[in-house]
Amino acid sequence: MAGNVIDVQASMSGFDQKEIHVKAGQPVTIRLTSLDNEHHTDGGGKHQWAIEELGVDITAPPEGSNYATFTPTKAGTYTFYCDICCGGKANPTMNGQLIVEG
Repeated sequence: MAGNVIDVQASMSGFDQKEIHVKAGQPVTIRLTSLDNEHHTDGGGKHQWAIEELGVDITAPPEGSNYATFTPTKAGTYTFYCDICCGGKANPTMNGQLIVEG
């Protein structure tokens, strides 16, 4: 895993981090961990951390982790979300903000 490694946990109650700050031009790795097991009927315990504008889409398996490394090049505020379960993007607990500082 390269760059600044940021651990994010997700469960049926949402993400443990609602706001993440990173620097433009520097690699960052998001390591997503799902705390839910495969017996959850909504999403089967999988969770997602995605930002369409940055082309990042991570899916963590039930009670497991997955990661992606990317380098944001433009300062701004981007919404990350899980659209697998729990009401998807519309659920305020299943989204947050990635703030890329110049």
